[in-house]
Amino acid sequence: MGITATKAIHNRVPIDPHNVAQCVEAVRLAAVAAIITSPFWLHALLFTFSDQTSSFICVPLLAIVGAAVALYFTQTDYYLRRLMMTGLVAHMAASSTFLWVAYFIYYGAVDAFHYWTIGLQLADRFQLSGWSVFQPPYWSSNLIYNICGVAAVLIGDALPTLFIAFALVPLAGAYLYYRAFTAAFPDGDRWLFGLLVVLSPSLLFWSSFVGKDSLIQIFIALTFWGFAKVTQRHSFRGVLYSAAGLAGIVLIRAHVAAILAIAMTFPYVVGRSRAGKPRKGTKLPAELVARRIILAPVLMGCTYFLIFQARTFLRSNTSGGNDTMSAFQEADLVTKNSQAGGSAFNKGTSLALRIVESPFLMFRPFPWEIRSWLALAAAAESFGWILVYVARRREIWSTLKDWRDPYVGFLLMYAIVFSITFGASISNFGLLTRERIMMMPAVFMLTCAQRKLPTRGSPKRLKEGGRMTFLNRRAQPGLNFRR
Repeated sequence: MGITATKAIHNRVPIDPHNVAQCVEAVRLAAVAAIITSPFWLHALLFTFSDQTSSFICVPLLAIVGAAVALYFTQTDYYLRRLMMTGLVAHMAASSTFLWVAYFIYYGAVDAFHYWTIGLQLADRFQLSGWSVFQPPYWSSNLIYNICGVAAVLIGDALPTLFIAFALVPLAGAYLYYRAFTAAFPDGDRWLFGLLVVLSPSLLFWSSFVGKDSLIQIFIALTFWGFAKVTQRHSFRGVLYSAAGLAGIVLIRAHVAAILAIAMTFPYVVGRSRAGKPRKGTKLPAELVARRIILAPVLMGCTYFLIFQARTFLRSNTSGGNDTMSAFQEADLVTKNSQAGGSAFNKGTSLALRIVESPFLMFRPFPWEIRSWLALAAAAESFGWILVYVARRREIWSTLKDWRDPYVGFLLMYAIVFSITFGASISNFGLLTRERIMMMPAVFMLTCAQRKLPTRGSPKRLKEGGRMTFLNRRAQPGLNFRR
């Protein structure tokens, strides 16, 4: 079922063609940059390792299949089609870059190579024992081991192929994030959000290789999309999508599922209907009251279960998993364990101070915390986010004032709990930049939930925008989002 252009735009919110044109131009520049540098990153992908003949066949096939799927699901949205095709090339470039950096800079001391080594060992044992070599538990790191093992059985020693396959997973997640955003915020700045969620440097680099960071993106995105449908229409299908997303997250990182469950419960405790407050003298529909009565206890029960399961996150980082150790002691021990290498920070700081600093998770490291090239790259990106948020401060504040809106409340609570949990427990910028990509789409949604408010030069641009052919002929067909 589609939504017409008038319903999607809500003519009361004008489009500033200048902002749209900037996003289109940024996508074009990203595509040009990825194509121009393709000889370098393709060489890094296909020739870093010797004897990768199968990758010369499998990598092009994956790229063709990925392009075909992207074209099929973006038929009605010209901007999204261009964005996804650019994202496909950009994710392949980021995956190739990570492969080269991991081999030549870190000398293979990365999780992705360890996963693949275990997978090759499982494939060797498969010749003798068959499918019994893929033993449970089928979650956390063992899940990645088994996936790599199955891939090694099917395609042999072809790590570049597996890197590209994992890189396409977060690209599919970016599409689901986009669908969730347009469902929850039909008046939002979908152009800027699409650009940020598909082409942000951190999301590109840290989710385009073999590991948990890649797989978890699509499950978080599925949860976001399902909950957007629930808040809009109380859709049972949305509940199923959210449940499937949470189930997948539990298999990868249970503590993140607990954070999401808390965030999903929050709107049912303090939120209000998107229809607004009922008129004086009227009552809420009986169906809505019944749904709240049923769904709230279910969500709270699921939250308790997920939090109980997620306790293994802190225990797995402590020596011996001492049951008598308090949560504060465990958080301090996780912090100490993560303080390694030139990217370590927060040495000697108390837990209370780390919690106070947690709202600045998106902006770390600060200039005075830069001690390595990795921290420098993260700081450069963080400075870019500061510029974006300053430019959109009025829109962000307007969104946050509506915190009782179900989806806004969900995103806000997720970002707050995530920031406190990881900001208080991790003291290594390498880990921090990897982990915070799970929160970045939520922050981007809050940033883009409202279109750029008119400025002094906006009326002239709006008048000129009526003559822009790309907006009238290409962007408008994309507003027919399929549910």
